[in-house]
Amino acid sequence: MSSSGNWFRTLFLCLLSIHLGLSMELPVVIWLGIGISVLGLFRLVRMERPTWGLLFVLIVTGIFIGNQVLEDWAVEGSWPQNNGLGAGFLLSMLIYLLWLHLAKPSGNAPAAQVPLERDNQNIIVWGVLILLVMSPPDATVLVFFGLPLPLIAIAGMLTASLVLFGERCAHLLTRAALLAPLLLIVPLLHIGLSAGQGPILGALGDLFPRSSNFTPTGFSPSQQLRASVFLRPSTRAVMRVLADAPPNRYLAGNRLAVLDADLAWQAIEQPFQTLTTLDAEALPSGEYRYPIPNHQAASTSTYADKLTIFSLTSDNYIFATPGTSHVVGRFAGMTRSTADIWMPAFERGADRRWQLDSNQSSVPEAINPGYLQLPALWDEALQAKSAEFAGPTPQTTVDNVLQHFLGRTYVLETNFDPEKPLHDFFLNDKGGYCFWFATATTLALRANGIPSRLVGGYVIHEQLTPNLWLVRERDAHSWVEWQDEAGYWHTIDPTPSSIFGFFNGYQSSQFSVWYHTLAGQWQLLLDRILADESTANLIAWGGLAILAFLFIREYRRIRVTPAPQDIRSRQWQKLWQRFLKLSQLPENTVWTASTYAQNLPSEWTASRIEATRHFLHIYNQVRFSIEDMQALEEAKLALDAYARSCETTAANALANPNE
Repeated sequence: MSSSGNWFRTLFLCLLSIHLGLSMELPVVIWLGIGISVLGLFRLVRMERPTWGLLFVLIVTGIFIGNQVLEDWAVEGSWPQNNGLGAGFLLSMLIYLLWLHLAKPSGNAPAAQVPLERDNQNIIVWGVLILLVMSPPDATVLVFFGLPLPLIAIAGMLTASLVLFGERCAHLLTRAALLAPLLLIVPLLHIGLSAGQGPILGALGDLFPRSSNFTPTGFSPSQQLRASVFLRPSTRAVMRVLADAPPNRYLAGNRLAVLDADLAWQAIEQPFQTLTTLDAEALPSGEYRYPIPNHQAASTSTYADKLTIFSLTSDNYIFATPGTSHVVGRFAGMTRSTADIWMPAFERGADRRWQLDSNQSSVPEAINPGYLQLPALWDEALQAKSAEFAGPTPQTTVDNVLQHFLGRTYVLETNFDPEKPLHDFFLNDKGGYCFWFATATTLALRANGIPSRLVGGYVIHEQLTPNLWLVRERDAHSWVEWQDEAGYWHTIDPTPSSIFGFFNGYQSSQFSVWYHTLAGQWQLLLDRILADESTANLIAWGGLAILAFLFIREYRRIRVTPAPQDIRSRQWQKLWQRFLKLSQLPENTVWTASTYAQNLPSEWTASRIEATRHFLHIYNQVRFSIEDMQALEEAKLALDAYARSCETTAANALANPNE
C-alpha cells in the first residue's frame, strides 16, 4: 500500500475505535484500538492473516465474553451492560479489522491502476457499516444550522474515502482537488443515512443500541397528554413473557390519580415502601417470594396463574398483571417508589426476570378521596357531558362510558384545540390514542362519583410461540381501573378496538421476530441446563476453554511452514522477488506477468517500460515450460540482462539530469 493510504487506513481504524469506545463508555477500547493501529502502521507487529475459521471463533468468543463478562464490567447504565451480546459482537468485528491491519504486507507505492485490495475492502466496508449502525455518542454530535452532525462518524467516512484515494492515486497531494466535494457530500450522505437508521435498527432487533433520535415511546412513571405524540413508535423489545396458558394481556407499571395543569398524570402521594428478604418466603430454588397488595376483584377469566417475565431493558421496573399477589425472583428486596412503581434490587449482571403469581385471593381497599378528585380544568360543560352516562348502578354507568368511547376512532396524530385539548376531544367526539380515552374515562367516572384511576404499562398481543410472547415499546398502553362499593378494583379498557389496526401498521420485522423467538427458546434451554450453579460454571468455563483451543489450533495451522518445495520452485520464487526489487514494483499475489506488463507506471521512460515488458514476456513464456531447468536458466539470463538495463538507465539519468 502507498504511504498515504497506509496512514489513512490507520487513522480510520483509530476513529472507529474512538467511536466504539465512547459509545460503550469503555476507554480501554479507545486506547487499545489506537495502539494496535499504530503498531500496524509502523510494522512493529506482524501476524498471519485471519482465516474464516479464526473469524468464526473470534465472533463466538466475543459474544460469549460479552454476555458473561462485559455486562459485569461495563459502566452502570451503559448499553453494553444491558446488551453484552451485541457489544461483544461489535468488539469482535473491531478486533478482526485491527488484525487485518496488522497482517497487511508492507509495499511500495502502487501504480494508479492498482485496484483496492481485498483486506482494505473488508476494513473499509465493515468499518463504515459499524459507523452507520452504531448511533453516535452525544459528545461527538455537533448541531450545525439545526442539523445534527456526528463528527467522528463523518470523519471516519471521509477517511475511508481517503484510503481509496491513497490506493489509486500515485500523487495524492497533487490531486487534492478531487477530495473537495467529499467535504460536502459525506455530511449530507450521513444525514440521509441517519434518517434510515431507525428502521434499520428495528429490522436488526436488539443487537445494537438505539439512536438518541428515536421517538420517545414506552412506559414512563408519569404520562402526559399531547396533541401529537408519535411519528413512528419504536418496535424495540422490552420484555419476553413466558406462560403455559394465555396471560392476562395487561401488564401494569403504576397507577396514576392526579391530573395536573400541564395535563400530566401523576401518582397519588404515598409513603416509600421497602420489602426485604425478611418479608419474603425463601424458596428451595434460591428465589424469594414477595407479597404485594392485591385489591383486584376476582376474575372469571381463564388467564395463566403464573407467568415469567424477562426484562430486556435497564429499567428496574416491575410490571404485573391485575390480580398479582406475589412476585418471585432472585433479588434481595423490592421497593415501591412515590410514583407507585415496584422496583426490584437486581444484582449487577444477573438476569432481569421475575415471576408473577396471581392465584391468591384479594382483599378490598378503603376508598381514597384522591381517586375521586377532578382537575382544575373540569367545568360545567365536561360535567354535563359526563352526566349523560349516569346509570342506576355504578356498573351501568361504567358500561355506558365504555360503550361511548369504544365507538370512537383510534388515531395517533391528533389536532385538538391547543387551549382546551381535553374539551375538544371529549365534547366533540374526536379520535385520539389510549392516553386520551383512559383520561376521559377516568374523569367521567369520577364525575359520576365512581373512584377510578389511570393505569400505565404495556399490553401483550404479539405471540411468538405457544408459550412465549413479546412486548415492545410500541405496546405501551393506558387503561382504567374503577373501584366498586365493596372496595375491589376492576380493569376496563376504553380504547377502541381499532388500536389493533395501529399494531398491524407497525409490525415488527421478520428478522426481529426470528431473533426474539430464538433468543427466548435459547433462554429456556439454558434455564434447564444451568439450573445448578456448579454445572453452569463448568459449562461456561468449559465452553471458553474449547474456544481458546480452537483458536490456538487454527492459528498454529496457518503458522505452520508449508510443505517443503523442491529447489527449482524456490529458485523461481527467488528470481521473481529479485525482479520486483529491481523494478521497484509492488508485490501483488493475484497479478500475472501479463498483468504487470499492462499496468506499468505511466511516468516511466519508454526505454524502461520496453525493457521491463521484454523481461516479463520472456518470463511468461518460460515459467511453466516442460524443460524446467532450461527455462530457469533462460529466465535468469533475461533477468541479468534486465538488471544491466536498469543500471544503464540509472547511469544515464545521473549523467543527464535534465532529460
